[in-house]
Amino acid sequence: MLWETVEPIINRLEDDHTSEDWQELFAKWDGHHWHDGEGVSEKTSVLMIDANAVTTDRSPDLDALHDLLKEHVQASISDLYLVSLFPYPAKPTDTAINPRIRLYEDLGRFKHEFELMYDTEPDVYNELQFNLLEETDAFIERLAQGATKLRVHVQSFHGMPEESIKRVISLWHAVLHHYKPHGQLILAYEGDVQALGSYISVADAICHFDLASHTMLAFAQGDAKKLSDWANRIEAPTDGKTYFNFLSIQERDPFEKNLIEPSVDMILAAHSILFSLQGIPTVDYRTLLGVQTPVDHDALIQELKTDPYRLQVFSGIISQLNVKRTHPAFSPYAEQRIGMSDKRVFSVERKNEEETLMLYTNVSNEPVTVQTSGTNLFTGEPVETIDLDAYGFVWVKSE
Repeated sequence: MLWETVEPIINRLEDDHTSEDWQELFAKWDGHHWHDGEGVSEKTSVLMIDANAVTTDRSPDLDALHDLLKEHVQASISDLYLVSLFPYPAKPTDTAINPRIRLYEDLGRFKHEFELMYDTEPDVYNELQFNLLEETDAFIERLAQGATKLRVHVQSFHGMPEESIKRVISLWHAVLHHYKPHGQLILAYEGDVQALGSYISVADAICHFDLASHTMLAFAQGDAKKLSDWANRIEAPTDGKTYFNFLSIQERDPFEKNLIEPSVDMILAAHSILFSLQGIPTVDYRTLLGVQTPVDHDALIQELKTDPYRLQVFSGIISQLNVKRTHPAFSPYAEQRIGMSDKRVFSVERKNEEETLMLYTNVSNEPVTVQTSGTNLFTGEPVETIDLDAYGFVWVKSE
């Protein structure tokens, strides 16, 4: 029973609502048909995309977005991180329809092909203004609207004491796993994740905001040492916990905008680093599709087909994802060890009970020779010595 799980947490909260209020809230959702997602694995990868990114007749069109993603990315990407979805606007023809009903209908088609992820960022300025009952209702509604992953930003709880924030997140973590046992509560914190301390105990994954800046610096300097040092300092998460990794996210510019004349090879090398690391990887739609603003569905398809740069980026990232999802050592929970053999090469060992992978990325604009042994995951060929071109990368399964 949910109440038995959350009652001890609620009793410690500084909240004006009674036990009856809380039980009435949970009873409201008892009759909902809950859909649980798949467990997180090597097959899990997330595409962050603006819900308004694809248009028809210059208006946002979730149908057109669904068609685009179903046809071109469904086989490679498991999750959609839909941003700018709320509040959901009513259509001019919806005068007699509650926008929430329309939202359920519009999102329903996505749930057949993808797991869904949303943000939940309460607009909190101090503890007195925070109506936890209402915010928890909104949190559960996100789950009812198809989410199997919800991101909570710690710094959206302005002015609240750390212990109070932790109790709220602990409540939401328990609620999420009651309705969706395979769900993930993902915690965003813009700062050193090592400073989060006990927050990790009330979340399933922690966002790594620092990965992008360290990766950009590595390519700017042609030197992976600081990136390797940073990755080496990150503590291995406890059992059942992991990280949430990205090169860009909605709060920031797309990754390639921060590079000087980024080549296709450089962008693909950066994504090989993203996919190499322990955690759930997230790809920015602006990078994958080469768009910055909302674009017409048919125009986007045509541009992808006719622009060699965009097509090579798209197909290169998809190719990496297709390899990643077939190897258990890419699980977000598989072991990770950072290598330090050549400062120009970022190297990672990923290991689980079934296999060991060695992943090498050249962050410099000069060729590098790597000594390794095994099978090239992209070609299936046996390798011993590999010559990496500028910004080249290779994934090797050890024999």
